[in-house]
Amino acid sequence: MKLSLSTLLLGASIWLSSSAGFAADPAFKVFGTVVTMDEIAKEKQGEFYEIEQKKYELIEGMAQEAYLKAFWEKKATDSKTSVEAARRAYMEKNVKVSEKEVKEMVEKYKDNPQFSRLSKDEQQKQVRDYMRERASRNAELAIIKQGQKSGDLVINVPQPKEPVFQLALNDADHTRFGPGIDDTKAMGCDKKSCPITVVEYSEFQCPYCSRAVPAIKRILTEYRGKISWTVRDFPLSFHDRARPAAVAAHCAGDQGKFWAMYQAMFDNQTELQDEQLKKYAAKVLPDKAKWEECFKNPAGKDGIIQSNMESGMKVGVTGTPAFFINGRRLSGAVPYEEYKRIIDDELSRRRKG
Repeated sequence: MKLSLSTLLLGASIWLSSSAGFAADPAFKVFGTVVTMDEIAKEKQGEFYEIEQKKYELIEGMAQEAYLKAFWEKKATDSKTSVEAARRAYMEKNVKVSEKEVKEMVEKYKDNPQFSRLSKDEQQKQVRDYMRERASRNAELAIIKQGQKSGDLVINVPQPKEPVFQLALNDADHTRFGPGIDDTKAMGCDKKSCPITVVEYSEFQCPYCSRAVPAIKRILTEYRGKISWTVRDFPLSFHDRARPAAVAAHCAGDQGKFWAMYQAMFDNQTELQDEQLKKYAAKVLPDKAKWEECFKNPAGKDGIIQSNMESGMKVGVTGTPAFFINGRRLSGAVPYEEYKRIIDDELSRRRKG
């Protein structure tokens, strides 16, 4: 049976509306005490938001696919040709890739080992095909956007509201205000007054945390004077050197060298055994003996690490890295543009407010 766009959207709308109605219903009982769906949603709001967002994106994708299918069928009917011919004709008219653009991209990637092994003709063909595919997708996105603007495409399901988590900073937090290891003093704002406050849950053995460092440095450079960046420990159980490395960093923090040790360990992420940590400490610390005494007796630092982990679990952190930009969560080694999108939105809201 062929489903129309309106049928798909109606079904999705009924599905979400009915599930939303369960908020006050009991989720489970413990010795007769009822815990409602609403209560567990508040307790795990981060995870529930991600589930609802995935549901929304699934429905949005279905709607866009159905709209494009109907759009091309209409074009085919109007031109009295096949759907594929109608789409091809539209793309030939509206999608242009210049030879200048092709040459610029070939030049950009000429030193890539795999790309450089290809002949010049094959390089240009691959680049031209890629750019045309990308431009075609952008053209389809423009069609979808115009469909929504005209009212020909209406997604009735509301997008879930992004939760904002409350994360108060404390004296044990290590915070910096710029991209360098010595940028620990306020630059135009402090922990309490920066318009942008970032709390990162991270650990030293996590490869994704390491991949995020360049983007983090870029953000700290661009927004210097407007941003504070705090790192909290979240050592994962399957990384056996993550917790000792966290202790090493906190012990270095006693001498004002947390960020220097942080950088040394991320620079040598696969070499975090005790002897190697001692070597890094000797390079960055004024008093190696004091650090070694702290590292051998980590009870005090274990409490800080555990507290950091618990604060992360309360806001739904299950993996690293996880970032909270003014309480808005980003997960994983996201590109620079994702941080920038939220930061610029937060600064815009602040100006309007």
